[in-house]
Amino acid sequence: MLKTLIEAYLEAGEPVGSRLLAKRYPEALSSATIRNVLAELEDERLVSQPHASAGRVPTERAYRYYVDRWLNAGGGSSRPTTADPRLEGALRGLDLDPEAWARQAGRVLSEVLQGVCLALPIGLTQSRLARLEFVSLPPGRAVAVWVGAAGEVEHRILDVPSDLNPAQLVELGNFASERFRGLTLPELQGRLLAELQSGVEEGRLLAARLQQMAAKWTAAEDQAGAPVLVSGVGQLGHLPEFEDVERFRGMVAAFEEQELLARLLNAFAEQARSEVKLILGSENPYLADFPLATLVRTVRLGPAGFVTFALVGPLRMDYPRAMAGLDWLGQELDRRRG
Repeated sequence: MLKTLIEAYLEAGEPVGSRLLAKRYPEALSSATIRNVLAELEDERLVSQPHASAGRVPTERAYRYYVDRWLNAGGGSSRPTTADPRLEGALRGLDLDPEAWARQAGRVLSEVLQGVCLALPIGLTQSRLARLEFVSLPPGRAVAVWVGAAGEVEHRILDVPSDLNPAQLVELGNFASERFRGLTLPELQGRLLAELQSGVEEGRLLAARLQQMAAKWTAAEDQAGAPVLVSGVGQLGHLPEFEDVERFRGMVAAFEEQELLARLLNAFAEQARSEVKLILGSENPYLADFPLATLVRTVRLGPAGFVTFALVGPLRMDYPRAMAGLDWLGQELDRRRG
């Protein structure tokens, strides 16, 4: 009955009463039975009643149960074989640079899936090392070239210690490529730090030098970080959940905080590489003050790197449709790259 109640509420946006449940539920149940079940669901904090004469609405806990039990656990609703054909528009412009493509793809996702879309082109936080090269650029500088396992290529111009000659830079790249293949840049830095602290002598000087270079790369990465691209904030203002003007203004202000949004996307980017990651309401440490659902999906663009998308909407979100749309985007990009 909980599934029926949630889906009825998702469609209508109105508290669901026993009469509507009796009509929609596949089995014939008496009004007394339905009332008893609703009371049990309320005791379990899965539904609430806005006021005494109203029907019930799902709680955040109910939405989590719904997604985990009926969408993610083989229920099939969230993985249809086809998606909204309008999502094809999100694939246009793949030959553009990642930021330009992410901007236009975010607009399409926002319009079609009905929510605020955040997009963050990301570099080495997700790329896994296949090969690292350092090419000397006199005086005292070098080009660091990171080649990822998916063929993506990132480069940065870095200042280098004056006592590092071209041959030593080549040796440094070979050392990293052999010893740290398959790691992301943050993982590589963590491994280097652990090795240096352990006192292991093998390759200690090279590891220390590489740690210096990795720190410089991270600093350059942070300084040149791409902005979070935001589309569709105005759409939420038309929903009943955000009729309170002050609450809506507070939410708009949150969507203007680039650092906050970047932390949100980076925090869940890795978990969202193979499937959609759902964060509900209070589960989201970055937007916990608002009754929002956030769906995150990281997609790979091949040599151009990665883009992490987040679709943000009210808890009364069309979860099957939204999750399917983001999954479709990731799978379609994999297929085209393929």
